[in-house]
Amino acid sequence: MKSSYLLLTAIFTIVCISSCGNENAVAVPDEVLIYNEPGLVDSAAITSCYDYTRSHFLKDTFSIWGYNKLKVEFESFTTSDRAMISFVEFSNSVNNRILYVKSNNDINSTHSFEINVPAEPTWYELRLFLSPRVCGENEFKFIRARDLKIYGIK
Repeated sequence: MKSSYLLLTAIFTIVCISSCGNENAVAVPDEVLIYNEPGLVDSAAITSCYDYTRSHFLKDTFSIWGYNKLKVEFESFTTSDRAMISFVEFSNSVNNRILYVKSNNDINSTHSFEINVPAEPTWYELRLFLSPRVCGENEFKFIRARDLKIYGIK
């Protein structure tokens, strides 16, 4: 009877140890949150028929050095029939490079995209644009961006 318990314990131990292998491990990018702006990041609103651009420059309080890519995430919404949201890069050698852009129906969602880290000091802008085709007296059109996060990926 003791040998049955001993044999059963040995088999159980062997099965547990052999099932703990890493053969099926999936490599996950090493993402580190390096910039976080929770809540409302920026918004633009108009009550007439004209173009309006609002630029939100990201605070330069985060370092991108040591990362190969950046992953940018934010949520946006608009009530305008013609709007655009873009993520723009500036540096000493590059001016106004649009890295990501969505317009009209593609704005009302959560956005997530990756960009390569440049070799020189860079700053970024989240740009909101309104240009309603349909408007009238007392019309109110807006666009907003919320919960901006930037992750560094090694």
